[in-house]
Amino acid sequence: MTSSDAQQGAGYWYPPAAQDASGRTATGVDVLNALRAYRTLESSLRRTLSRRLGINETDLGALRHLLAVWHGDEGASPKELALALGISSASTTLVIDRLEKAGFVRRRRHPVDRRAVILEPGDRATDEFRTAFDVEKRGVLAAAEGLTIAETETVTRFLHTMEQAIADAVDASDGSPEP
Repeated sequence: MTSSDAQQGAGYWYPPAAQDASGRTATGVDVLNALRAYRTLESSLRRTLSRRLGINETDLGALRHLLAVWHGDEGASPKELALALGISSASTTLVIDRLEKAGFVRRRRHPVDRRAVILEPGDRATDEFRTAFDVEKRGVLAAAEGLTIAETETVTRFLHTMEQAIADAVDASDGSPEP
């Protein structure tokens, strides 16, 4: 799927902006449709990476989180992974089991608390996984670094506002009565 294909189908959620004969300036709807097109392509990339690595998308999300933790030279506990993924401890154990079996993760005992487990990168995590993500990282980082300071501030503010709007929608839909 190309970016233009995603843009053409993106109006199903937000109506297309009205066009006038004199040409028009991009509207908020155009921004939302562009964001939806980006998310559609990003989802497609995640599915492709999952297939390439032979893991499911939940496991891929776990690897993304663990890679960020490992990049900071930190270990991750199963509990921290469960919180990051928003899944139960039983589901987290299954994710870790699959990732360990595939060679992406190793479990080791915590150096101080021998009852605790620390997750560290397995052999495939440092080679195959990082290589797979480099393709995405290079392109996305180049796009972000191509912004001016003013554009960066505007986009960042917009995304934080969108994040809050979604968080508010989730809070409102949790069944609590609205004020």
